[in-house]
Amino acid sequence: MEQEVIFRTLMGVLFAGFIIVRGYHHRCALKDGGKIEYHEPRGVLMRMLRLSGGMVLAGALLLFFFLPDWLAWATVPFPSWLRWAGFGLGVTATMATWWTEASLGLNFNVTLHLREGHTLVMHGPYRWVRHPMYTSLLGVTISWLLVSSNWLVGLPGIVGLLTIIVNRVDAEEKMMIETFGEKYRAYLRRTGRFLPGL
Repeated sequence: MEQEVIFRTLMGVLFAGFIIVRGYHHRCALKDGGKIEYHEPRGVLMRMLRLSGGMVLAGALLLFFFLPDWLAWATVPFPSWLRWAGFGLGVTATMATWWTEASLGLNFNVTLHLREGHTLVMHGPYRWVRHPMYTSLLGVTISWLLVSSNWLVGLPGIVGLLTIIVNRVDAEEKMMIETFGEKYRAYLRRTGRFLPGL
């Protein structure tokens, strides 16, 4: 039981760290940025999956932190070493998320968009990878699954993120080609999509 308190605390640290990182950069971009033109894919199924996944995740996190016995049925018997490795992954992925969002600066937003004065970011992790945000966020959500050792806490975030990736990446790259033309095509040829060299 004491071990579960430790892992619940570690999960709280990861979740709070992620919220702080995401909230800080979102606030900075909204405060200092110009007019935003949104290009988010608008499929009904996509919206329903994101909304329902977000609600399940929010409910599962509340239960995990405040009424953990109610989620015992969804426990996955991960060994302690794997849960600790998950915490290490979570810290690393949250730091990578910070680096990615800081590199975007005013271009950062949680939705697909173009901002007035939008620039093509090719520094920080974007030097090697076109979509490091999705890679770091996948690391964050996988870490939540491992540390919580509960599939109801981990899977909604993973499934929700994968749904966003599948529905957004091609639209994002098309938008960038239309906006930056040959400059983005050249960037596309020399970078990996989610990992360097891939």
